[in-house]
Amino acid sequence: MTPSTPHEPVAALDPNRVRQRRIAEVLPQKLRQYELDAWLTFTREGAVDALGWDVAADRVVGRSACLFALRDGKLVRVVLCASYDVTPFHESGLYDVVEPYKSEGIGPHLREWLGKLAPRRIAVNFSRDCPNVDGLTVGMYRYLLEIGGPGFDARLVSSEPLMMSVKGVKLPEEIAAIEEAALGTQKILREALSPGRITPGTTRELDVGKFLEQRTQELGFKVSFVAVMVGPDRGHADPTERVIQPGDLLRIDFGVLNQGYSSDIQRTAYFRRPGEKEPPPAVRKMWDVTLRANRAAIAAMKPGVKATEVDAAARKTIVDAGYDEYPHAAGHEIGIKVHDTGPVLGPDWKERYGTLVWHPLEIGQVFAVEPMIYHDIPEVGGVVQVGLEEDVVIEPNGARLMGQPQDTLWIL
Repeated sequence: MTPSTPHEPVAALDPNRVRQRRIAEVLPQKLRQYELDAWLTFTREGAVDALGWDVAADRVVGRSACLFALRDGKLVRVVLCASYDVTPFHESGLYDVVEPYKSEGIGPHLREWLGKLAPRRIAVNFSRDCPNVDGLTVGMYRYLLEIGGPGFDARLVSSEPLMMSVKGVKLPEEIAAIEEAALGTQKILREALSPGRITPGTTRELDVGKFLEQRTQELGFKVSFVAVMVGPDRGHADPTERVIQPGDLLRIDFGVLNQGYSSDIQRTAYFRRPGEKEPPPAVRKMWDVTLRANRAAIAAMKPGVKATEVDAAARKTIVDAGYDEYPHAAGHEIGIKVHDTGPVLGPDWKERYGTLVWHPLEIGQVFAVEPMIYHDIPEVGGVVQVGLEEDVVIEPNGARLMGQPQDTLWIL
């Protein structure tokens, strides 16, 4: 775990340039790394692939085949589409060949290109465990097998491992955008949870939520999501009319969008009762162990480490302190989506996370780290949760915390 480096505001991002770079610079290297000959996105309107935007197919009407294949060491970039869908593909600059079809349909064209390129191992977008890589519908899959002919299914593999790298590893300009979002989020949260901002007995969760939204707009960001919670744990929940009272733990889970990229940070504050100088010992212990678990996870985050090893470091810290283990993962990738494509920092729960916890961490991946304790403390309302979530980027020597982390329980 290394401290954050000085941050410079990111220049305006060109989303199309980002996807051009990802296809031209990252994809060929990753195809070789995973011993793949091609990556195919096969999609249509009504159920557009989750990766459709990445290949400029997010607005298609007819069936489209976005095929990227290695031939003689070079990347061949071909899209086959309905004649009325050609313009977005031309404008994207992603393709060497934009080939339209009319009444004959896409089948003959795709069959011909598969014959020309002869890829043996083709990654397609299906995944048991990763929703962002599961865009190939059953109907399109069956049609693809019909086009490919007997034995074609043996050449198809899941694009999940490929996309963990291609989409999971962020370009430098993407990391800068996420970091600027994280710094803005931290600033807004510190303002929201500062002395005098909240009046116990008067201020509602909704009031806090409105302040977060207002400051987000004033600072030039957009709201990604807002969750403000006091009292018993409610998971991911919108702010309510509930009034914050002395003796409450207030947890905020909040993210902003900066040029399309999301942060994801949690902060917790305790509101003292009259005469209290410190929170109850049970609250203090819960915070201290949560902090240690968070930092244990971050310390374990190095290139090549399996995602499940990160969760194990945090989980052991919590269980060894006498608490029950948390019922979810210790963290996830962030990016264009707040739960972005990438490894899940979770336990080996096959029916919950499957393969997602076994992917290795790579330089350039950006994670939100959030191991939690859920514990019954009657004096603060029952089963409560301390929210502590930090955004980090994987660098050659380990994880770097973005911005200023929360190191102490904020007492108001």
